[in-house]
Amino acid sequence: MILFVGKQEKGFFAEEQGVEAYIAPALHIETQADELLKYKEKVETIIYDIEQYADEPEEIVLWIRRIEEALKIRTIIFAAGYSPRSTIIKMLWEAGVKNFIFSIYLGEQKADLEYCLSGYFENFGYEEKRGISFEDECPGEESGEKEKTRTAGIGVAGCMGRMGTTTQALQFVKYLQYIGYRAAYFQMNTHGFVEALKDAYEQVSTDEDIGRVSYAKVDMFYRTDRLQDVLKQNYDYIVFDYGVAGENGFNKISFLEKETQVFVVGSKPGGEFEKTYEVIKNNFYNNVYYIYNFVAASEQSDVRVLMGEKAEVTYFAKEAKDPFVYTGDTIYGEILSLEENKNTAGKEKRKLFGRRRKS
Repeated sequence: MILFVGKQEKGFFAEEQGVEAYIAPALHIETQADELLKYKEKVETIIYDIEQYADEPEEIVLWIRRIEEALKIRTIIFAAGYSPRSTIIKMLWEAGVKNFIFSIYLGEQKADLEYCLSGYFENFGYEEKRGISFEDECPGEESGEKEKTRTAGIGVAGCMGRMGTTTQALQFVKYLQYIGYRAAYFQMNTHGFVEALKDAYEQVSTDEDIGRVSYAKVDMFYRTDRLQDVLKQNYDYIVFDYGVAGENGFNKISFLEKETQVFVVGSKPGGEFEKTYEVIKNNFYNNVYYIYNFVAASEQSDVRVLMGEKAEVTYFAKEAKDPFVYTGDTIYGEILSLEENKNTAGKEKRKLFGRRRKS
């Protein structure tokens, strides 16, 4: 018997393989333990959707190991969109958990579940099938040079659909390129923008193996299973487009792991500001910047007042008629606290992540 711990729509991919019961999602894994123990004589495999938890990684690992030891079952971690080198994944791996599902695509999730259930990943690892390594490239303490050249992540998400989230993500890329950094866009949602662009335009170059589409001097990636390979491409920054917050497939934990987190929000009544307010009041998002699209200059001061204590991390974007053309807006530099990179000819890169203002 297979149990899925989390929302039923998240576990749909596993039903063909025999998921027979669901444990309701919870913010704290400890509250699910008693319910899981009720299946002690039946369950063989438990799949955890770790995106649901607000616990510290240590607490999640502790309870997953306790339950595994109590029930003598196989543990599979559903971590769609996570990096294998994120804190929680590394801690689970080091604690002996060897079965993970990282893809956000249904077909790959089903395939990876089969590899988990057959014991393939436990015995042979992830490199051959998914090109994933759980080990640091350079074991031990990193040198100062490696620290300076590590790729930094910017997470962008929208409070609802049609807010211009993808446009803002691309504007971050164009801004970073404009001031001299190597930047790329990574599609961390299931909306299919990059794949559609590949089919719609002739002036594109592609690399199907790594999932890259290049257009208007922007490298865009869509294969989450090749994220580790993208991180090796020597970009200074990768801008991750997470789609709509709260939408099925939105990876909240991965979003929160990024050095800079941005929500694209709206002010119109009838849905936009209501969704914006939900994001503002969500206790998970305490270190987020807010970008409003489509707000007239005459209304911006009123909107800023409505933002209350979030006003100082609130910005209003210029209209971007073409997302691949930089508008010249300075808000991206204000958010990132960056200086122009004058070392673009192969010399030492200078990355200056600055303020991380808390509200």
